[in-house]
Amino acid sequence: MGLSTEQERKVLDAAMNLAAARDIDAITLDELAKEAGVPGYAIGLHYRSRENILIAALDRELAVIAGAVAPPELRFPGETLLDEVQMIAKIMLGEYRSRLPFLSRLLTQAMKSPDVGAIFYRSFIMKGRFLFTDFLNERKRRGELREDVDIEVAAAVFLAALTSVFLVVEIVGGKQVEHLDEERLVRSMADVFLNGVGRGT
Repeated sequence: MGLSTEQERKVLDAAMNLAAARDIDAITLDELAKEAGVPGYAIGLHYRSRENILIAALDRELAVIAGAVAPPELRFPGETLLDEVQMIAKIMLGEYRSRLPFLSRLLTQAMKSPDVGAIFYRSFIMKGRFLFTDFLNERKRRGELREDVDIEVAAAVFLAALTSVFLVVEIVGGKQVEHLDEERLVRSMADVFLNGVGRGT
């Protein structure tokens, strides 16, 4: 029998807490079980590997981001595509910040370990781009974006730019030089993005 939804939540929370403090490869199943309050044998049977736990944790973060964006038909009166793009950017920044110790440790380890780097790229970067691509394709279908726009490229550029600014300022240490003005960053990036892909520009 697999883990319950509550046990899965506890395991992933515990994994992220432990990974924020030290290298993922150094975390043992016994430590994870103790932190989560879930039997180690049950965790092992459910996830099969340390890598699968990391993938599940990253997938959960993406699901939070994706679930916070309403479909076009559920927009409030007067809400625009610009409003939606800004909301996505704010949600992403909020998620990044709430997981700052975990992401910082993960990125540091990704630079040292090709295996961790590959998991982070496939699970967070690529899937995140696919989610945003789906978002843009629907808006293009509804006539809100230019027909000649390459949606996959646009999604990759926007997400890479937003992520890189945050990582440089908040993780690499840029915040010691300049505080990240989140509102200004979101507005400026959303404006530049839609000026390049929006219909009638």
